[in-house]
Amino acid sequence: MKIKLVVLLQLLLCNAFGQSDSLTKVNWKFKIDSTYNALIKKNKIVGASIAIIDDGEIVYADGFGYQNRSQEIKADSNTIYRIGSISKSFTDLAIMQLNEQGRLKIDEPIQNYLPALKIKSRFSEENPILIGDVMSHTAGLPSDLLNGFFCDNPPTIDWVIEQLNLCTMAAPARYQHSYSNVGYGLLGRLIEEVSGLTYNDYLYKYVFEPMNMQSSAVTLTEIHQKQLSKGYVDGKETDETQIRDAAAGLISCSVMDMGNYIKMYLGNGTFDGTQILSEQSVAEMRKNRTGDITLPTPAEWGYGLYTNPISIISEKDTLHAKIVGHGGDTWAFHADFQFIPELGIGAVILTNSDNGTQISSAKSLLRQYLELKHNQRLVASLDTLNKKTYADQACAFEDVIGTYFYGGVKIEVDRSDKIKMKQGMHSIVFKEKSEPLTYTGKIRLFGFIPMKLKNQEFKFVKHNGEIFLKGLNPTTKKEDYLSKKVLIKELPQSWQSALGKYEVVGSTYPCKDCPYLNFETFRFSLNTKNGVLVAKTKGKSKDTKDLVAFVVVSDDVSVTPGIGRNTGSTLRILANGNLFYEGFELRRL
Repeated sequence: MKIKLVVLLQLLLCNAFGQSDSLTKVNWKFKIDSTYNALIKKNKIVGASIAIIDDGEIVYADGFGYQNRSQEIKADSNTIYRIGSISKSFTDLAIMQLNEQGRLKIDEPIQNYLPALKIKSRFSEENPILIGDVMSHTAGLPSDLLNGFFCDNPPTIDWVIEQLNLCTMAAPARYQHSYSNVGYGLLGRLIEEVSGLTYNDYLYKYVFEPMNMQSSAVTLTEIHQKQLSKGYVDGKETDETQIRDAAAGLISCSVMDMGNYIKMYLGNGTFDGTQILSEQSVAEMRKNRTGDITLPTPAEWGYGLYTNPISIISEKDTLHAKIVGHGGDTWAFHADFQFIPELGIGAVILTNSDNGTQISSAKSLLRQYLELKHNQRLVASLDTLNKKTYADQACAFEDVIGTYFYGGVKIEVDRSDKIKMKQGMHSIVFKEKSEPLTYTGKIRLFGFIPMKLKNQEFKFVKHNGEIFLKGLNPTTKKEDYLSKKVLIKELPQSWQSALGKYEVVGSTYPCKDCPYLNFETFRFSLNTKNGVLVAKTKGKSKDTKDLVAFVVVSDDVSVTPGIGRNTGSTLRILANGNLFYEGFELRRL
């Protein structure tokens, strides 16, 4: 009788624990469902899909809202979304495959494979653009060529190369991390040149098909089109146009396919027994390439992947780890994938609305999953951030006096206690702290409504012989180089003669219904202000209306000043007297 009672108790306990485990599984999935249903409703997002990968399996995949609202087609795990710049990680995976096969070498100049590329450098006579530097955005290439970037009928990459040859390099090699879509356009052309296949066909044969990514493509088939989500801007349905630099952002995927992609990375290059990439190549993609450049960055950028330090805190211990991935944005679609190799988990979020940025953080999804399923907390690893060194030197105020540009806005520094910068109707005032040349900042909206910049300080430093303005977060200790001192040259006669109003001539690639970057009816007006060239630009969409500053490099070349993305763009006086800017040829009116 006692034996039967023990057996009965064991069975009851097993059933109880089994039910508890089942309830736990239902509970975390229910809570994630509730969270994202509430988020898309709160943020008025039309549709989204998410997936979670753990221990080599897709443990969760679902959709929320609609992939097509007018036809009431619900979003699900097989809905296809455009993934924007996540495409760059696929491009670099393909490059690494070709590197393994010896068909190219990533430490060689890209010009060895694309001899038509002859862009000049204003920093040195020799200008080798290493393939690996393009992959890590440290080659010094311009960020974009706006003519034809979004358009109905994109020009070829060969046309892009012709336009780049009229530009100058934005920075020396390995000087800064500066995101470059046009650089990835070159990488796509490199894949085609070396493999003999189109970019689309190469990815299908050697990347998508081996990983059973049946809902992924660069060029969508009719079957794909049926699964493709509509895009929504300001709550209205929009058909997104083409992206010229396909290898930078034209891939479309489902979360199930992205789940397979993440499984490959967590498997160190192997997917379900098939080797897509060697373990060494995966490690090379993750390796930080921005730690030893002239201007190091807080984030760690590899090849198509970026990494941030995190800590995983449980009841027993704390694990210092890395979270790896890449995000992607078009004007309607926003996407993100992240994975933590040390834990073997990952997540992806794909959205179809312009305000999808409110929820498109795969890190947030992973944080919730770890708390609900594994009773672990994911936090930023401040200890790791604090260890980063920048080799800065202190400088005297006499060194700091001069001109700086930040976000295209001119800053004239002539006194140490207070520095002002103005943009439109708003201004920022830097007020010096007790520590010399270190400042707090305050925004004055419309010139009089004060708003303090929280967790943000600024300081001037000398680095590698140049004077920089840096931004600092006192809490995280994160530091960024924001601007550097610029020498303003006297305006040559050639540029004085070039002042005036211009219209576009020659090749233009319109995007008739684009809500952004629509350069139809593009106008360009060049003037001077305090010794600096200033251009007014205006196209059809509001974002093309801008004031752009240039500093003179030579009698026929001026560039947008500053550091980082969207700086170093070339304005050139052509031999026929016209101007060249961002792929446009401009004729005086």
